Amino acid sequence: MAKGFGYRKLLVLLSTLLLLLSSVVALSDVLTQYKGGWADKVLYMIMIDRFNDGDPSNNNQANVEYDPRDGAKYSGGDLKGITDKITYIRGMGIDGIWITPPVANQWWDPWVNYGGYHGYWARDFKKVDEHFGTLADYKALADALHNNGMKLIQDIVVNHVGNYFRFRNGKFELNTGSIPTSAPTQYPFNLNNYNDPAQKEKAIYHWTPDITNYSDPNQKLNYQMSGLDDLNTENPEVVEALIDAYSYWIKEVGVDGFRVDTAMYVPKEFFDKFFKGEKGIFSLRKDFIAFGETWLSGKPLEYTSDMEIASYFDHGFNSMLDFTLMEEIRRVIKGGQPTEFLAYRMKVRNEILKKGLLVTFIDNHDMERFGKGVTPNITMQALGFLLTLPGMPVIYYGTEQYFEETRASMFKGGWGSFGEDHFNTNSDMYRFIREAIEFRKAHPATRYGEVNILLSEVRGAGLLVYTLKSSEEELFIIMNTANDARISNFKTSYEPGTTLEPIYNATGGISSPIVVKEEGYITVRIPARTFTVFAISKDKSEVYKPTTKVSVNIKPSEKVTALKEILGETDARTVYVYFDRKAESEQKIEPKNGKFSFIIDPFKLDPGEHVLLVRAVGKNVRDTVYTEEIKFIVELEKKLLAEAKDPADDDIGPNGTYIYPTDATFKRQMDILEAKVESIGSTLVISVKPRDLTKSWGPPNGFDHVTYQIFIDDPNRKGTGVLPMQNYAFDNWDWDWEIFATGWLSAIYTAQGSAKDKFGVQLGSPEVFVEDGWVKIIVKGDWIGNPSSFSGWTVYVTSWDYDGIESKFRPLQQEPKAYIMGGGNPTDPLIMDDVWLELE
Repeated sequence: MAKGFGYRKLLVLLSTLLLLLSSVVALSDVLTQYKGGWADKVLYMIMIDRFNDGDPSNNNQANVEYDPRDGAKYSGGDLKGITDKITYIRGMGIDGIWITPPVANQWWDPWVNYGGYHGYWARDFKKVDEHFGTLADYKALADALHNNGMKLIQDIVVNHVGNYFRFRNGKFELNTGSIPTSAPTQYPFNLNNYNDPAQKEKAIYHWTPDITNYSDPNQKLNYQMSGLDDLNTENPEVVEALIDAYSYWIKEVGVDGFRVDTAMYVPKEFFDKFFKGEKGIFSLRKDFIAFGETWLSGKPLEYTSDMEIASYFDHGFNSMLDFTLMEEIRRVIKGGQPTEFLAYRMKVRNEILKKGLLVTFIDNHDMERFGKGVTPNITMQALGFLLTLPGMPVIYYGTEQYFEETRASMFKGGWGSFGEDHFNTNSDMYRFIREAIEFRKAHPATRYGEVNILLSEVRGAGLLVYTLKSSEEELFIIMNTANDARISNFKTSYEPGTTLEPIYNATGGISSPIVVKEEGYITVRIPARTFTVFAISKDKSEVYKPTTKVSVNIKPSEKVTALKEILGETDARTVYVYFDRKAESEQKIEPKNGKFSFIIDPFKLDPGEHVLLVRAVGKNVRDTVYTEEIKFIVELEKKLLAEAKDPADDDIGPNGTYIYPTDATFKRQMDILEAKVESIGSTLVISVKPRDLTKSWGPPNGFDHVTYQIFIDDPNRKGTGVLPMQNYAFDNWDWDWEIFATGWLSAIYTAQGSAKDKFGVQLGSPEVFVEDGWVKIIVKGDWIGNPSSFSGWTVYVTSWDYDGIESKFRPLQQEPKAYIMGGGNPTDPLIMDDVWLELE
């Protein structure tokens, strides 16, 4: 890791962590308290309704809530269906399943036109939902799992029930159209009528409106999340009822653990009683696992969210979902952002894992699937990384069958299945997961090893080199997240002659041993998108010491602001120059009289730190030497290329008829007032100023209820006029790159491979943030060919909104609904507002 600002912050962080976690014995291993137990497990997460239909007779309960053609309704999956597929699940090497809540739910909510197929809208916490089967079915599932040596994790909710009441303009309303009931059926949760003085006095609920500001601690803990009736978990009667309800499943069914939904919306003191009280959950089972959901977004090179997640270990939880690692994996491996971000997060985890178990994942039921928009090898790289890192990994159902739709069905009768079953045990991804899990179980360092970072990239995709060391073994890992080969020469603490033997390649990689050279240097050339694990051989290799000499006249951390000639001296026959560890950047130079030179052109580079490496080949290949990696800084002025003002109130679609959804969180976020494009060298900074900038849902990028689909055209390239997913195509204009930016995620795609209903090839994830009321998007020059000029280029900015749970653009119909746009037809252009910019 570069010893810059990020490194200094990490040193401060580790000192802080050591103080906060000082009660833990300092050992080289992490997760020592879970050895031979939960740290050795790999889980498989299942959404019951979308996995398998074992009993079609329970599908349609009310003639309104079931329709496998509609993703908002029940599809037919049930508990018996899971039991029928245990052999399929176990075949991947999976040790247990985590299922979405099986409890009786609100089936249909007319206020939001959505169903409770997912299980998180409780009607009765002590009853199996009729769509999922019976108590006997649940017991049969538990027995089948246990007979196969597998565990059962039940998802539970203590924060809320379904959406049975609301406060609208200060007035209380009951959801009388709710199906099957207008209130929970279990006491005391059925006491939900605020207008009844006796029920109001009972205070089973907080009697609050929806959260409008997720940054307000009071709203976060006491208001309704997305309309779901918030339980008063400070009320002893509520605490007792919830303990009783969830103890029931341990006693009756034999569940082995809980995943606690929306834990961050419940006061932490509740969990002290719920888990550790005299009659709490842990009094029933000593080996019980409980991991909480605290979806906190961690900014790169910051640890605030990690510390907040770790704080739940002091309130009953013995494990927590690792959201910050998930986000970093998506940023770095999928998004092409600096591997330094992931390196930082891995170091932070070293100390946290000595206090409790972190449950790791790359996606789940509440977000866009990792595999959407990327080639399978990128997903394999992410899974290879996940399955060789300490923590308890979770594989989301369908990952092994290349699913891209978040909540698609595995069985042919369910929504999103395209009429086919998806239980292919010969799928490449299924076999890949099985082999990765086998490797994990054979190597203790992947489960308990402490991470030590040896090399990472500060400016983008590329190399991440680290070791995992446990009391049993040490492993050496090299990952290349870039779409091109990388070359590096870096120093380690290994003795010369140490031999690193490749023992696992997740996605291609190195098949030959690496021998450590003089002074501990390791030289590698790593293929694109690879992940390789090495063992440290007991045998030493002979080290040849070349006599070739080479030097260059650039100083470490030297600033480059204009074209700069670099002079060098060598006795080599040939010299090769590389920038930023890119093998394809190779420049071949034939020295004359022991002298050579080359040019650094900063206008073809992004601003910031860059790496220079020189390879000198002597009389033969064996006499090859490398310089140390030399870091230099590119500094360039920002240049305005275009700006445009856009009229207010024109966020009404191409025909002037579009209407925002009716939910109160929608304002005028899609109304574009201004836009501008600036350049810093070959990097573009695209800025958009919306009329209303809101953060109702706590988006990490600083804005919600608007997405920007931004199209960039280089006139010298041939692209396409079709705008993916937006029901529109140009006849006389084409684009070459598309930027998709939301408050939660971002991507840049090429036109290549795009279609009406499909994004192109993803190149990375641009940095997106809010500054002074502007949404700013950083487009790295690497992604767009590092042009020396943007003259004649065009940028077209459009706005719409995106449903992150369903992973699709918000639908359009004539009548607006809570989360559905109005004033148009489903096939009309999904463009609320737009603006053009011609670059100079």
